Amino acid sequence: MKPQGGWYLVVLLFFAYMLSFLDRQIIALLIEPIKLELGISDFQFSLLHGLGFGVFFALFGIPIALAADRWNRTRIIGLGIVVWSAMTVVCGLARSYLQLFLGRIGVGVGEAALAPAAYSLLADVFDRKRLPTAMAVFSMGRTVGSGLAFLLGGYLLTTLAQWDRSEISWLAGYADWQLAFMMAGMPGLLLALFIFALKEPVRKGLLDTRPQSVAAQLRSTFVFLLSHKRLYLGIFIAIAATTAMSSGFIVWAPVYLMREFGFTPPEAAARFGSVFIVAASAGVLGGGLLASHWQPRFGQITYLRVMRVAMSGTLLAILPLPLLTDPVAVLVLIGLAVFFTQSLAAVSVASIQVITPNEKRAQLSSYFLLFVNLLGYGSGAPLVAAVTDFVWRDPSALGWSLSLAALVLLPLALVAVTVAWPHYKIAPNYAIANPESPAQDDLTYAR
Repeated sequence: MKPQGGWYLVVLLFFAYMLSFLDRQIIALLIEPIKLELGISDFQFSLLHGLGFGVFFALFGIPIALAADRWNRTRIIGLGIVVWSAMTVVCGLARSYLQLFLGRIGVGVGEAALAPAAYSLLADVFDRKRLPTAMAVFSMGRTVGSGLAFLLGGYLLTTLAQWDRSEISWLAGYADWQLAFMMAGMPGLLLALFIFALKEPVRKGLLDTRPQSVAAQLRSTFVFLLSHKRLYLGIFIAIAATTAMSSGFIVWAPVYLMREFGFTPPEAAARFGSVFIVAASAGVLGGGLLASHWQPRFGQITYLRVMRVAMSGTLLAILPLPLLTDPVAVLVLIGLAVFFTQSLAAVSVASIQVITPNEKRAQLSSYFLLFVNLLGYGSGAPLVAAVTDFVWRDPSALGWSLSLAALVLLPLALVAVTVAWPHYKIAPNYAIANPESPAQDDLTYAR
């Protein structure tokens, strides 16, 4: 396949990632109508997002990644899209809490198929110079999908509330929140058809081509991981710490705007949402482009260089936050913090692909995502809240809590990168067919 064919794959994967985050995040806008309709508490609702989606998303990533290292990855992604899209529609058909909970489990299981298989695919289609940019474009789907869920979700609910569907008998019995789920899930079913039409690329960088049992492959990957523990653990800890800062910042920055400057929730949401979708998308693309630009000069250590720049930039953006009294200046710093944290998205996953043998890529990616999801996303928001409640004991000190979290987490991330640095610099590059050969543009596909 020619290079432009590779970019066609990237575009399809971008839309898949975008729709996955739209389907994942839209439930956050439906809290009150769901609680009212089903008669559930805040804690029960939180289980729909945490236990129902997050835990199953993280855990199912490993067996699905194992399948992606053995079988056709485009088929696995296509099936994943069908599952999460169909289960999003099922969430709209739910008449009870249990049905909605099971639907959210299905969304999590389906979405677990996308990232590890997509990372592995892109590493086979693009050479080491183009790979960071391709990863960046793919990763932008996450920021665009989150932004669209945040910015357009309210508009969708307003439109549904004003829609007179009394003469459409089969829609008359469904609430607005149910129709929102259905509309969010349907586009993915169409996209899956285009994914299924893709051909599986030839796997490059295979270290071991002998057929292996599932147990043998799991054991082989685990032994490989342990034999390079400082390398992988350094990257895992660095990205988990940065993700904890990023996730905590995204949760609490809008609240900080409300407490510090008196914005109403819609005002804070509009301001933060607008800044986020622009800064995050620019950050993801900027990190990938910088890595591609530096590749000819620094080689594969470029990935860790970009990580250092992003982590340092995030620290410098968040530290002075509580000292500013002008909301415009605060929004500028928020935009810079989002830009730098999101610039890691493509670089971090690409850094793992190029140093991992092909038959282990999806599995290593799933371990990475499990580590980052459970430790990074799971600890960020609670850490900031704990500092506010138990250190400062003052809700108005939220800005200082964000700065203190940055002062703890980001230096930890920089130390972890430093630990991985010498091992990463000498690691073989498996993103090309022969680790000893120069970068290649061979995008041959299997029939």
